[in-house]
Parts: sequence; C-alpha cells; structure tokens
Amino acid sequence: MRFSHKLSTSFVSALILLVFSSSLVLGYYKDRLSPWSKIGHLQVANHSYQEFTKVVSDYLARSEIILILPDQEYKTSFTDLGISVDLDNYFKTRRLNTLTYTPQTYLVGDDAPPQITYDSAKGELRSLKARSEYLIDINSLIPSLTEEFGKDRIEVRPTYVVKDRVSDSLLAFNARLSRTLNAPLDIKLKVGNSYTYYSLPASVIRSSLTITSTDPSQDLVLDREVVLSEIISHLGAQERKYFVEDSAYQNILLAINQRFHGAEAISQVLGLDDGPTSSGNLAEKYLEIDLSQQKMYFFISGKLYKTYPVSTGEPYPTPLGEYHILNKAPKAFSSIYSAWMPYWMGFSYAKDVGAYLGIHEIAYAVGEDGKPYYRYGNYIGDKKTGGCIALAPQDSKEVYDLSDVGMLVRIVP
Repeated sequence: MRFSHKLSTSFVSALILLVFSSSLVLGYYKDRLSPWSKIGHLQVANHSYQEFTKVVSDYLARSEIILILPDQEYKTSFTDLGISVDLDNYFKTRRLNTLTYTPQTYLVGDDAPPQITYDSAKGELRSLKARSEYLIDINSLIPSLTEEFGKDRIEVRPTYVVKDRVSDSLLAFNARLSRTLNAPLDIKLKVGNSYTYYSLPASVIRSSLTITSTDPSQDLVLDREVVLSEIISHLGAQERKYFVEDSAYQNILLAINQRFHGAEAISQVLGLDDGPTSSGNLAEKYLEIDLSQQKMYFFISGKLYKTYPVSTGEPYPTPLGEYHILNKAPKAFSSIYSAWMPYWMGFSYAKDVGAYLGIHEIAYAVGEDGKPYYRYGNYIGDKKTGGCIALAPQDSKEVYDLSDVGMLVRIVP
C-alpha cells in the first residue's frame, strides 16, 4: 500500500509537470509559428509575427519568377507582378489558401529599341524585326506560384495576349511621312524685288531624310549637302554669289517639319543676301525688315545707314506690310511670355492674340537668383519670336535712339 501511494503521488506530480510544461509551450507558440511551419517551400519555423512578415516580404521582393514566352524568358518577381500573401490569415490558420493580387494583367515587352529601316525610294519606315508585347493574365499564374511558393526561382508559362509593339506606331508615323514627303516643296528665290520660282522635288526630300525614331514629336532631319546641292544647281552665277546656305537650309527644314507636324504646306521664301529691296527713297528715315534674310536695314537721308541681324516670328509670323512706330518705352513687359523687352517700339496691334507687336531687344525673364535668362539663348538670325522683331543687345539701343514715333517700318518677305 505504501508503494502504491508513492507511485500514485509520483504520477500526479508528473502529470502536473506535463500540464505545466505544455502550458508553457502552448503559451510560447501562441504568438509564434510552430517548429515545423512552412509557407509553401519557405521556412518560417518559430517565427514571431514580425519575423514572419519580414521573411515573407523579403521573399516576395527578391524571388525570381521567370515567365516563359515564345521569344523570350522574362524575369520578374511577386512584388513587380503585384502579387502578395494574406499574412494575417496565414498566421492565424497556418494555411496558404491563396495568393492575392490587384492588377488583372501585366504587360511584358522587350525594352530594346525597335529595329527599323528607312526606305528612301518610298519614303516610309519598315520594321526589320517584329517586336511583340505580351499582356499576361495574372490569374493564370496563381496555381503554379502557389504550388512553388518559397522557391528562389519559379518558372511558369502564363496565359497571354500578343500585341505588336511596332505596327500601330509605324502605320501612324508612315501616314505622317506620306503627307510630308510625297509632294514637292514650293520655293521662291528672292532677288531684290523679283522672284524665281522653284519646286524642291519630293524625291530629293525623301532621299535626303534621315530617321532613327518613330517618335512623332521629334523633328525630321534632312541631309544638308543633298538639299543645298539640289537648290544651288538651279541658281545663276549672280544668285550663287549672294546665296546664304545656312539660312536656306534652316528655312527648308522648318517648312518640312511644319508639314510633318500637321501645318499647312506653304511656299518657302529663300532670300539671297543681296541687300534691301528699297533704295532709301521711301522716307527721310525708315526701317526695312527682310524676313527671308532675317535682317533689318536702317535708312537715313536716302542712304543705308546700317544693317542689323534680327529674329522674327515663328510659329506666329511677323506680318508683312508697311507700318509706323506707334509708341516707345525703354523697357516693356509681355504678360503673354512673362518676359521683359528692353528698348520697345510697338508698330502693330495683333487682334487675334490681343497684344502689340514691336521691335525690341531679345526678351528675357528674371530667374529666382534675380538674373536674366533667355528662353532660346541668343537666337538672333533665326525665326524664334512670337511675332515681334528682336535685336541683339549690342544693337537695340542704337536703333531705339535713332527711331522716332511715326517712323515707317517696312516688312518684306
């Protein structure tokens, strides 16, 4: 009886110890995963919730998911695909029921630039290598990714829709090229008051073109030597003597790109640098501005006093005709361009824009540092203004001081 009593006491003590130990273990693992816990193939044993979420989040970001596609193997990750795990649900149930995702599709494409070639005879681009995009159905990935979850590299063959990356943009670009290149560019060569009419053939425009992109916002580039050689071949000896190659090339390039970007194809006037169209007999003192030459001629007492390079309007053109100086101011401000215009002399009011056009020094704005800055730099000699006639800083004060209100301003093509 004594032995039986001792045995009974020992059994009860052991049972109490077992229950106590179990309570400690259960208490420990109440806020931790068990020693054998795995989420798919990813070990998360003994992890607290914070440790568990960090391990899973790191895995979702670093894992490699290889999408097997017909012409490539595309590497991505759970994070990039927008796929995640319901961490709270797994920690409570210890079961990976499903992966969650927000986007329904994922776009895959080769980032290499398209391989295109320009057919100068036809004036169109052709694709040398068909490039495709794949619109991946995320839902089609979930079963495989759930089964393979935890592996550092997972290969999967997704369901997708194929999209041609080049064809749509190529068709649109070629339509613009067709509008630009399939008609000649009419040119008027101005010699004094007379004009020689000439058409730059469409075949020359097509053959001189260089294209490296299907981006419609980019300007076209023409081979300068090809274009100028064609024009010069039609000039006489006297015309060649005064022909300004840089100005002619820039004006032709401007006209072609206006056509490419949707503007009306207009005749381009190329001025030969042969001086003014008048001889100083229009008034005691007046200004003649030659748009094709981008020059201002100042006549005083029947003689040409001085010639100045200028910049005139583009895309809003400086108007042709005869005007008179309406007002003068040492410095004016344009609310349209938020810019200052030193040595201002207004000569016309443009109703369509609700502003005066004038002659002034290159306009400038004031930066945060209090210093002036120029939108296009020193653009004298190019058509860059909003319709006004801009002078270089070293010329503007002299023209201003010599000019009077009411003085004739003659603007010729």
